[in-house]
Amino acid sequence: MSDVKKREIFLVDASTQFKYAILLGVIGLVVSVVVGAIFYNYMFAQDRILLLSGLNQSEEIVAFFVQQQKLLFVKLVAVSVIITLFMFLIGLIFSNRIAGSIFSIRRTLNEISVTGDLAIRFRIRKKDEFQDLVYDLNRVMERIDFDHGKDTKQKNG
Repeated sequence: MSDVKKREIFLVDASTQFKYAILLGVIGLVVSVVVGAIFYNYMFAQDRILLLSGLNQSEEIVAFFVQQQKLLFVKLVAVSVIITLFMFLIGLIFSNRIAGSIFSIRRTLNEISVTGDLAIRFRIRKKDEFQDLVYDLNRVMERIDFDHGKDTKQKNG
C-alpha cells in the first residue's frame, strides 16, 4: 500500500483550477463553433445549390430544407455545449494534478517550517505533475538533514 495519502479535496486551489478549466472550456467552445459554422455553411450552400438548380422547387422540398437547417443548427449548438463542458471537466482534472502538487509541496514546506523536522520528505501522488521537482526537493532535504546532523555532532563532540 502506498504511503502517499489521497487528497480528499478535489479543488485545492479553486481559482487557479477554474481559470485553467475555463480556458480549456473556451478553447473547446471556439473550436466547436468554428467547425460547426464551417459545416453549417457547407450544408447551407449545398441546399441552396439544389434549390437554385430548379430541380426541387416544390414548397414541401423548401420546407424540408429549412427544417433540416434548423435541426442541424440545434444539433451543432448541443455538440458545442457538450464539447465545452467536456473540455471544462478535463481542465479541472488536469489542473488538479498541477494545483494538487503545489498544494502538497506547500503543505510539506509549512510542516517543515513549523516543526523544524528536517527528516520530513515531500510526497505527491504518482499521477501528479512535478515528480522531478519532488525528487530534487527530497534530495536537497536529505543533504540538509545530513549536513545539519553532522554539524550538531561536531558541536557536541
